[in-house]
Amino acid sequence: MDDLFINDTESTPEINFKRSGQLSIKGKSLPEDPKKFYDPIFKWADDFSAKNVQLDVQLEYVNTSSSKRIIELLKGLDNNRNIKEINLNWFYEADDYDMLEFGEMIEHNLHRTKAKYIEYEDEDE
Repeated sequence: MDDLFINDTESTPEINFKRSGQLSIKGKSLPEDPKKFYDPIFKWADDFSAKNVQLDVQLEYVNTSSSKRIIELLKGLDNNRNIKEINLNWFYEADDYDMLEFGEMIEHNLHRTKAKYIEYEDEDE
């Protein structure tokens, strides 16, 4: 199994999933066809096996159809019995309480994943 890296675009996040267990999703997620964008990521995650996983999620914006796919992806990782331990670092911009609530809502649907919420300041402002 190879690492999975997908460059970010104006409408899709950067995906950097390493076999070592370091996984990250960063950027904006509003692809025209979320199924087409996320299906290869689902396939990789389904076959993934690691003792410890650290998943860093830092999303600036997520549209409704993407949010459903992201929830499914995280639930899939949480249910993957080939993963022994999952730690989620959910990054959200200061004062972006919608993104914080999105992370909390996802955590509520996970059973084994331990979540940590990390507030950051936007460097562009």
